[in-house]
Amino acid sequence: MKSTANPSQLTLILTMTMLLALSLSCGRPGQSNGMPSEVADINDTLRAGNVAQAIRMTDLLKSDALSKGDSTLWIEAIVQQGVNAYYQGKPALVLASSDTAIHWLERQAPTPARARILAKAYQTHGAYFDQYFFNADSSIYYLRKSVDNVELSGIRTDLPMAYGNYANALRMGASLDSAALYYHRAISITDSLGLEPVHYIPLYNGIASVFTDMHDYDNSAKWWEKSLEILPTMNYFDKFNTLSGYGNHLYYMKEYTEAEKTFTRIQEMLDSLPGTEWERMFNSVNLADTYIRNGKPREAERMLKEAVGYFTDEQPNPMVISYIQTLQMRAATALGAYEKGLEMAKRYPEADTLRLEQHLARMKALEDLYANIGNYRQAYATRTRHDHLNDSLRSYHLTQQISALNAMYQRDHRILNLEAGNTRQQAHIYKLTAGIAISLTVIVGLILFFVVRRVNVRKREERMMNKIISLRQENLRNRVTPHFIYNALNHELHNAKHGQPSNLNSLVDLIRKQQIVASEILIPFEEELKFTDDYIRVISDNGRDPLLYDYSMEPDITPGFLFPSMTLQILVENAFKHGFPTLAPETERVLRISVKRTADGRIAVSVFNNCGPSPSGAEKGGTGLRVLLETIRLINEHNREQTHFNIDTNAEHNGTKGCNATITLPDNLKP
Repeated sequence: MKSTANPSQLTLILTMTMLLALSLSCGRPGQSNGMPSEVADINDTLRAGNVAQAIRMTDLLKSDALSKGDSTLWIEAIVQQGVNAYYQGKPALVLASSDTAIHWLERQAPTPARARILAKAYQTHGAYFDQYFFNADSSIYYLRKSVDNVELSGIRTDLPMAYGNYANALRMGASLDSAALYYHRAISITDSLGLEPVHYIPLYNGIASVFTDMHDYDNSAKWWEKSLEILPTMNYFDKFNTLSGYGNHLYYMKEYTEAEKTFTRIQEMLDSLPGTEWERMFNSVNLADTYIRNGKPREAERMLKEAVGYFTDEQPNPMVISYIQTLQMRAATALGAYEKGLEMAKRYPEADTLRLEQHLARMKALEDLYANIGNYRQAYATRTRHDHLNDSLRSYHLTQQISALNAMYQRDHRILNLEAGNTRQQAHIYKLTAGIAISLTVIVGLILFFVVRRVNVRKREERMMNKIISLRQENLRNRVTPHFIYNALNHELHNAKHGQPSNLNSLVDLIRKQQIVASEILIPFEEELKFTDDYIRVISDNGRDPLLYDYSMEPDITPGFLFPSMTLQILVENAFKHGFPTLAPETERVLRISVKRTADGRIAVSVFNNCGPSPSGAEKGGTGLRVLLETIRLINEHNREQTHFNIDTNAEHNGTKGCNATITLPDNLKP
């Protein structure tokens, strides 16, 4: 069966980027954004980790605002109170503070100063729904409002934080392509403003986590490397989030030993810091997961027991509890306590509100448990559900990768064109002021510059498009492979059900060859034909109805021409699945494959079968035909001479009527 990187790591760890991004609302050294100096001092105190002192300073600010009758300063202190409560882990106070500020500010006349405060209030409100309720829709709604108010305030230095928070909400809402684009925008603005390294922390962590979610580990590793380079400049809170995300990245890559080292490093750091119980318990769950992976289930069981009490009584969180229960089942299985694992499986059923990754983790734990107690029927059923969801998730990740790369490619392409246009304008002004002799030198220099630049742009575009095409090809192969295997297995089940002999060994050999054939988009036709011959031999070997199969190729055609892989097999499979069932029992089945040269010098490969006048496969457009058409479309993107596909449902061959499917292609295809 197919497998991907195991998605069972505690998905909730990625929500920590919201906490990190929220800290950007705090005053940063050298940042001037209209924030009162008292508020900036409070935020600097928060960044230093002194939450208690920040609370005292906020209370003094509230008193000072009341004594001055300054309602704007007072409401800013209320918003700051909500930020402090966020760091304290007090959700009720977070909601009350931000809600009060939003209702008051929305009733006032809009000004840039109030827009700045309202943006911060919306940001805190969105973080509340993300952190405590995992409500991505509400978080996206309020953080979009925060972005709108930052743009209204005119404070450009606040845009990276606003875009970063909004991108994080999109990521938690599974809009990974849009999240990558907004993180990319935030980083571009930060670069253009020349801000200090501290501003990059949540942005690097966020975009790295997005690519980790997509299982695009090359891009993910690139951004984690950038984040780890500035680790020494971070406070403990930033380090916690950075190392947690990096540990998650290692876990997804199945580097469990390195992941354990990273989470152990976090635990050692938190043990020396007071007031970090939430972070310690959260990290304990991740560390326990790596313990189980590394053969230390007893240590994991101890840590999970402590964590489940905390997230049940101190900080209730149903999603975390559900995942801890999954880990407890896995630990019990690893310790051989199968009865205990079964009892937990009955006591803790899967909740409908779980994320897809958590459903996959629970199914994998149950599959291992059932397999160890010998209940293979239940284990197989659970594995089938797991693989179905896992294939869906993998296809979704590939689609998101393609969309994100396309969006960033289009954005970078526009920026390069704008930069080129600005350069041309500057060169023109310089030419007018420099004189004829200097102008000639500038023109020559500009020509060389644009030639080199155009070459670099083309190379960059080609690399990006090759990446996108590669992802499309992988997505295509992931769709055709299970479809082929399921149809072949259904054929074997049909034989077994009707008492006909099994040809399982030949089927296994055929599936093995299919994995090789499906790994390429184009293969020599003779290899495709050999694979199709093997398929016909397996699927027709049931003695039920006679089969007349013949093959012909014109002598001037070399059988090694490149041909779209799996497409000939798909047409033959459709004949057996949709064409021959329309015939009366014991009627001879006719299957003819012919390769001819067309009048314009192209090659026509035809598959004829003597089905009824309206074969269902052609009309319904099943998975096989959709894959065939998608393959041809993909090939046509890279070839000037186009490949065409046609079905004639009322064809006639040597006096026999039926269905004829033809692929017409040039004999010089390129992958």
